[in-house]
Amino acid sequence: MTADTPAPRKPKRLREGDTVAVIAPASSWENRSELLRGVAGLEAWGLQVRLGEHVNDRHGYMAGTDADRAADLHAALRDPEVRAIVCLQGGYGTPRLIPLLDEAAFAHNPKALCGFSDLTTLHLAQQRWANVISFYSNGAAGIGAADVTEFSKASLKRALFSDEPYGQIGPNPDDPYVRTIVGGRVTGRLAGGCAGLLSSAVGTRLQPDFRGRIVILEEIDNEGYIHDGILTQLRNAGMFDGAAGIVVGDIKSKWSGGIAELSAEDIVEEVLAPLGLPLIFGLPIGHNKHHATVPLGALATLDATAGTLVVEEVVTED
Repeated sequence: MTADTPAPRKPKRLREGDTVAVIAPASSWENRSELLRGVAGLEAWGLQVRLGEHVNDRHGYMAGTDADRAADLHAALRDPEVRAIVCLQGGYGTPRLIPLLDEAAFAHNPKALCGFSDLTTLHLAQQRWANVISFYSNGAAGIGAADVTEFSKASLKRALFSDEPYGQIGPNPDDPYVRTIVGGRVTGRLAGGCAGLLSSAVGTRLQPDFRGRIVILEEIDNEGYIHDGILTQLRNAGMFDGAAGIVVGDIKSKWSGGIAELSAEDIVEEVLAPLGLPLIFGLPIGHNKHHATVPLGALATLDATAGTLVVEEVVTED
């Protein structure tokens, strides 16, 4: 997708009684209750849940073989009764699916896709092949987890069920401070996800195209040099050339104890600020206590000077 791409399609708005599929395209559950609680959480919203055939499979650190995980995804996309797809969780596995993904299955079935972290790969497929808004959000395991916050659940439910403009993303209800690194105000469509997964897609059929986009970047807690390497690779590969702005979640660096450290905030400032794009740090997106759902593909305004990101449109349709 580029700045010249037509406005994205919108997935169908959910209503009580609708059917959603739960699949595991990346890692499997550790305890079966993670899946059961996720199903219960979706059912509490009045939804009917259809499980993927291989959702309980295990293959090392992945939820079944590559072929079986891809088959569940394609089946959910093609099932006319499934209104939305809620991935179980991230972990690892979707980059291995890139050669197996069916472009036509995405293009002909523009339905809501929910998940984050490793599911970034599938959001890239949705953006490239279906041109449909998708939701960088908690997956089913997150919806059902004991420690999921009402803030996180409410943001996803609003995205899926509301007929009003989605509105502001964040701030963190516990700490509303957001740092302006480079000021400015821009409007563009949202793109991005987990920085490491975006980096791993460079050079593949799903290489990101961020021209004209407000790019969302988030990550797990890594040692500083890992954050540095990921962001430097994206920058050096030209991924931010022509982007409208950048929003970085509240990522943190671990201390290895062996070398002098830069914080994640330091690294963002050193690697990304010289690009001159409006840039903020600290929204509650991704691997945090609070996870605001990001409707990728939706039109938003980043006021980096004020530290705000606001989605200006309804993100589903009847």
